[in-house]
Amino acid sequence: MFTEKLRGRFGAAPLFTHYDGTAGSRVELSGTTFSNWVDKTVNMLDGLGVGPGEPVHLDLVNTDPGHWVTAVWVAAIWQRGCPVAERDDGDAVLAVVGPASQIRGPVTVMCSLHPLGLGLGDLPAGCTDYADVLAEPDVHWEEPAPPDDLAWLPDITRAGLERFPGSDQRLLFADPPPGWESVRMLLVSPVLGGGSTVVVTGIPPERVSRIAAEEKALLTRVGEAL
Repeated sequence: MFTEKLRGRFGAAPLFTHYDGTAGSRVELSGTTFSNWVDKTVNMLDGLGVGPGEPVHLDLVNTDPGHWVTAVWVAAIWQRGCPVAERDDGDAVLAVVGPASQIRGPVTVMCSLHPLGLGLGDLPAGCTDYADVLAEPDVHWEEPAPPDDLAWLPDITRAGLERFPGSDQRLLFADPPPGWESVRMLLVSPVLGGGSTVVVTGIPPERVSRIAAEEKALLTRVGEAL
């Protein structure tokens, strides 16, 4: 259901907008552009040997929960038919990390978190640069997965994703916290409900209010009822 809903977000209307105060950037992804990034990332997962059902340790949800790259990875892992692991308990076949992370997995993809997805200047030994994803085809395919398969470890199933409330609003979140609740509100809710997300990170509060007005978005906190 989640992937089907995401695939239905055609056109130029924004799905995910990210203001990065450190980089001084604004990146806006329409549903179509977001899905293209997801498709490329799914093909990268396949090329790295990640099979359906195998856990992927997505450390980005801990270090960079509001970044657009993190949201793309969550959707891609689900589309591949795999569960997301916030932490590695030893079962994960792949680790996805940011540029400063010391975490390594059996296979490690390191993301520069550059606003435009550019590569790392100095890639640590043994890591794959996420920028390699640009060479992957943006062709959609999805692994069929039973509804009781896990989507988020330890206990959220694929069917369970559909039970969370969707939002049809344009919501703005400032410096969202790590973990599942941010993924639920920044990604799952707008995809299921037809809304959109604006995330601002590393930006002073007075400017956040101006951005909310400019984006015509409702300033919201992770965990608030929709």
